[in-house]
Amino acid sequence: MKNYFNILLPMVSGFLFSQNVGIRTTSPTEKFDVNGSVAIGTSVYLDPNTYTANPNGFDVIAVDPQSSVVNGKVMKVETLYTPIIIQPYSINNIYRDDLNNLDLQISSEKYMVAITNFEAIPSSTNSSQPNNGVYSTSDVKGHFVIRAFESDGTWRINIGYPTLNTQYTSGRYTYNFDVILLSKRFFKVLNQSVTTYNLRGDVIGDAGVAPSGI
Repeated sequence: MKNYFNILLPMVSGFLFSQNVGIRTTSPTEKFDVNGSVAIGTSVYLDPNTYTANPNGFDVIAVDPQSSVVNGKVMKVETLYTPIIIQPYSINNIYRDDLNNLDLQISSEKYMVAITNFEAIPSSTNSSQPNNGVYSTSDVKGHFVIRAFESDGTWRINIGYPTLNTQYTSGRYTYNFDVILLSKRFFKVLNQSVTTYNLRGDVIGDAGVAPSGI
């Protein structure tokens, strides 16, 4: 506890005795003065104030486009402005092991996606068979391939065994996974084309130069 008091007391005293608080400015002129951009993760509310259905004299950063009373609420951060979004999925009753094209209805223009936390659950038909009902020998073993691809402006998912199949056509799978959405507002694509390097049969290499634009 003694260590906590040592850390917190200077911070508390700063708030008690400082007239204004500044970020990236040594001379704040307002109660809270930020020199730079501000990202807010939740809604912002003001003390009750008088608003007369017009933007005159309303100095906050946002105004309702319909000029209706906003009751001090400035903005709610929507999905597109959130840097990282995680959406869990559970896809069941898949024919054998082949999920060829699942349209997530997520815009590929606005987002990049990544797949994580993948889990394959065989149905009772599969699990009652050796190797969960998947053909397998000592020489050939299967492995799941998980791929996200773009088509017609949305992200699609492809999951399955590329070389093996379920032993029976009645076999079914449930696939659980998380999709991580990354808003393109928060990064840029340096080049739409793929940068290629020829390693000339070696196992190490040198890119030569860093990508332009970084």
